[in-house]
Amino acid sequence: MESLMTYMAAFGLAAGAGAKAVIPVLALGAFSYTPYFELSQRFAWISDPAVMIVLGVLVFAEIVVDSHPDLGRFSDVAAYLPKVVAGFLGFAAVTGTLDDSMVQLGASGILGGGTAAGVHWLRNQVRRPFRDLAEDAHETAGKFASVSEAGASAALSGTALVAPPLSALLLVGFIAVSVVTLRAVEGRRISCQRCGEGIRPGALVCPHCKAELS
Repeated sequence: MESLMTYMAAFGLAAGAGAKAVIPVLALGAFSYTPYFELSQRFAWISDPAVMIVLGVLVFAEIVVDSHPDLGRFSDVAAYLPKVVAGFLGFAAVTGTLDDSMVQLGASGILGGGTAAGVHWLRNQVRRPFRDLAEDAHETAGKFASVSEAGASAALSGTALVAPPLSALLLVGFIAVSVVTLRAVEGRRISCQRCGEGIRPGALVCPHCKAELS
């Protein structure tokens, strides 16, 4: 049972990294000062106050960059690497398998990094059409979406360290909401007259082929 809880916590942190890369790592440092979680010596650097200040700044920067439509489109791809690394760190920190063997090291990388990459991919499937429909038209839509993702990441990370089963339930719930949101957003898109790609109603220029639309 203890092993199951450990892996549920590890997957919860890795999933949180898929939403926002830095928040799960910051959560590891913060919760190490509580009775709920203790970092091993090899990961003690995460809880250093100077490191946590830097992580806090990075969290703010990640939210700001992601809330801007143009920068957000770039970060959709660029964020894969930091999120995979954060997912790997979170998974390895919880399971304690970083230095035990190359097999366990590889398992932590595949399971943690793969989970983070999968969640980020799903997140991109929702944010890209949502950005075309709402964020380009309303500046506050991007800010709301980015802050909501940060809240989801914090909820997954916090519950993973305190109540792993709750983190698993939250992950299932967030995936279900993402699928429903994606279907709703896709249902509002229309086809471009030139390239046939989905675009928001009333668009003057297709974001895919750059053609001017009547």
